[in-house]
Amino acid sequence: MTWLLSLGARLQAWLALAGAVAVAIAAAYVTGRRSAAAEAHAERAREQLDAMRARKEIDDDVDAMGAADLDAEYRRWLRDGDR
Repeated sequence: MTWLLSLGARLQAWLALAGAVAVAIAAAYVTGRRSAAAEAHAERAREQLDAMRARKEIDDDVDAMGAADLDAEYRRWLRDGDR
């Protein structure tokens, strides 16, 4: 009969261990998800910054062009001569 009582204590110990392992796995999963989300957000911010810099460079180049250069670029961009 005493072996039956010790069986309950062993079962409790194993269940406690299993619960601790499950909590550790869940914590690692949540931490990984948060880290990945933060990394994706930072990547989007870098891409937006690169796009803004490229647009500024293009705007500066267009502002530096003279009227004749702008007309030549417009003709090239619109491809009116191909029709």
